[in-house]
Amino acid sequence: MPELLLALDAGTTGARAMLVDPAGMVLGMDKRPIVSRFPAPGLVEQDAGGVWEICRAVIRGALAAAGRDITDVAAIGVTTQRASVVLWDRATGDPVAPMLVWSDLRGMDEYRSLRAAGFVAWPQVPSAKLPAAIALSGRDPGELRWGTLDSWLTYKLSGAHVTDASAGWLTGYYDQARGTGWDEALLAHQRLPVTLFPAQVESWGAIAESDPAVLGVRVPITALIADQEVAMVAHGALGRGDWKATYGTSGVLMAGTGDAPLRIHRTMPPEALARVDGELRFCVEGMVITTGSLLDWLCNGLGLFASPGEMEAAAAAASDATNVMVRPSLAGMGAPHGDFEAHGLIAGLSFADGPGQIARAALQGIAFRFREIADVVATALPVPEALPVAGGLSASDTLMQLQADALQRPVRRHAVREASAYGAALAAGMGAGLFGEGDLWRLARYDGEFSPKIGRDQADAAFAKWQVAVAP
Repeated sequence: MPELLLALDAGTTGARAMLVDPAGMVLGMDKRPIVSRFPAPGLVEQDAGGVWEICRAVIRGALAAAGRDITDVAAIGVTTQRASVVLWDRATGDPVAPMLVWSDLRGMDEYRSLRAAGFVAWPQVPSAKLPAAIALSGRDPGELRWGTLDSWLTYKLSGAHVTDASAGWLTGYYDQARGTGWDEALLAHQRLPVTLFPAQVESWGAIAESDPAVLGVRVPITALIADQEVAMVAHGALGRGDWKATYGTSGVLMAGTGDAPLRIHRTMPPEALARVDGELRFCVEGMVITTGSLLDWLCNGLGLFASPGEMEAAAAAASDATNVMVRPSLAGMGAPHGDFEAHGLIAGLSFADGPGQIARAALQGIAFRFREIADVVATALPVPEALPVAGGLSASDTLMQLQADALQRPVRRHAVREASAYGAALAAGMGAGLFGEGDLWRLARYDGEFSPKIGRDQADAAFAKWQVAVAP
């Protein structure tokens, strides 16, 4: 009898598959990189067909790593990065244009036009970029389907053209007034047929089945939820006032607001966390656009370090960053600034400083950006005793300690760094009826806790000094 849970998690820079048993133990995982193209400043593209082939490969790799077969899998959970645009042929299922990645800014003019017309929009969301993707294809919209990456991968797995509220809400097309469906006024404004759009399904439950021609057997797909939202599942953080932070290519601090949307800041609009049993749950998030990608740039772009591990060692060896300050904003500043045209900044250098100070200042800049967001969220929601965290960059003990110091509260690190994949597996388990929400607390395991090593006055002074030095 199959009982294992298979998660497929496609992020901005890599895809992974993870095999988890009903007790929450990770049996096998495979991860492979996804390459982006940057045809011009502000443009970020990927090959949707290539991403699908990478996803097929990591599924095979995770099964092989666990010594299991697809017939052992009871359910599949799919999660992806949000707000990218994939466009494919309705008849053939082939992509007809490059995938426009969420960080692509070619929709700036459309974003401004939509705002002027009274629609809610952001530069990164698909409503600002889908018209550009259609223009790239040179095709009539009636011949096409579109979706965010979750929708595309589910279509390739099963033939179902679907998405959930957590991804749909962030497209800019979601009918937020009704709490379901697509905004008919916006579709009419952009002259887009509703047949172009996926159907909306629950975040976990009976969603689709894999095509035997793809995986060899029919396996239920029982979870479909965006990556930052499903990371809340990994922490069992689905209630009002539950927080979590994820440190990946970008960074996100997210907090649940329960069954009611809450607008706490112009840069942190309410979002759908999930739809379960017909009911929406909501959250707010603040994004640090450049986190892990900052480290990649310091290593591969500037060549200051041979690897992120070498950079971590250099940062740990530096007792402090002296007067060096880094603003991690190579692709603009997210919450609470909303300045998408801001550039990165390294300030305060002297002849006495070296790579170690820059490394430590970069990590401190990330920690301070998270504090900026946390300070805003704390004005509207209860603050947890400890901040649960995950993501690849959470492996940095130096960053986690700097974060605890900046926030003046403990930081608790998930034992499974890939919380999005782990959460997708757990959501699939709930969708398949193998366990319920009440079981999530026992499945969330932590392997490190970092408590503040400096006092509030010192932390506040360092934060204030940084804010002055890097002010836009």
